[in-house]
Amino acid sequence: MKKIPLLACCLFLSGAALLAQQLDGTYKNGTDSIAFSNQKVIFRISGFGGLSSAQAGEGTYELAGDYLFIHASDYTGHKTSFELLDASQKDTCTVRAINPQHYAIQGILVESRSKSGKLLDSKVTGSDGKVFFTPGSKINTLSASSLGYDPVLISHTPGKDYRIKFAENDIIENRTVVLKIGFIDEETVSLLMLADDYDNGKDRERELQKLEKKAQRINKLDKRYKKVYIPRHRRN
Repeated sequence: MKKIPLLACCLFLSGAALLAQQLDGTYKNGTDSIAFSNQKVIFRISGFGGLSSAQAGEGTYELAGDYLFIHASDYTGHKTSFELLDASQKDTCTVRAINPQHYAIQGILVESRSKSGKLLDSKVTGSDGKVFFTPGSKINTLSASSLGYDPVLISHTPGKDYRIKFAENDIIENRTVVLKIGFIDEETVSLLMLADDYDNGKDRERELQKLEKKAQRINKLDKRYKKVYIPRHRRN
């Protein structure tokens, strides 16, 4: 009678060891990837719900049954940055959007707000990557965003223009990401994004059920990622 619980315990431990082994290494799908190492994870994933933009981040992770929780920390990769320039026109604030190669970006939404948070103006960059706000003296903050780019919020300094260098991908920091994970075989996992800003204070089981139903309702599709093996060079 005592052998049965012992056998079940051994099977459980071997299964847990297998899962831990499966979450070690790098899994890829095209340009997307998710890499696990020593309870750390770095990811760039896209394509959920028909969206072409990618989300990227890094942090620690935990595996709970069919769910993968990623607790994103500060991102050490390339993020959107900006620099202040002396204003080229009196009482006018100019914002120019460029990519990492310093080419102008068209279609960036830039919004100006007052100290109380009221929207003052909303404009989209043209072919030169620029927008102009007047009078610049009333602006307290500027926000700039577009699908596929890391957004930015700027505290405005009167008498200054801005050049924003956008990083690709939507960078996730200091938030919890939840994905449903499936182990297809020893080298393949399926991932389905359920939330990129999960509230850890809520009832986990109930919230996960709600997130899954929502994903089904809006027809979110999972993606399969294949483990990548890096060949080791032989020493002479």
